[in-house]
Amino acid sequence: MGRLKRVVDITAYWLEQGSFSHEEALSIIEHARGEILNLCPGKEEVFELVIRPRFLRILNERALAEWGTMEAMN
Repeated sequence: MGRLKRVVDITAYWLEQGSFSHEEALSIIEHARGEILNLCPGKEEVFELVIRPRFLRILNERALAEWGTMEAMN
């Protein structure tokens, strides 16, 4: 479980702090998905319901911060 937490935390950190295009960020999420499912086989649904939304929320928050609230809504 510790290794799983580290994979999720490191991925979240990279998504928050790194300089990536949207496509590269999605690729990072997919790589993390592979690592997580190697650690926890058969838990695809948990990844899709819990972890992927966390990662996508980070990307959305970052987009709002970079583009500004009004521009992101248009």
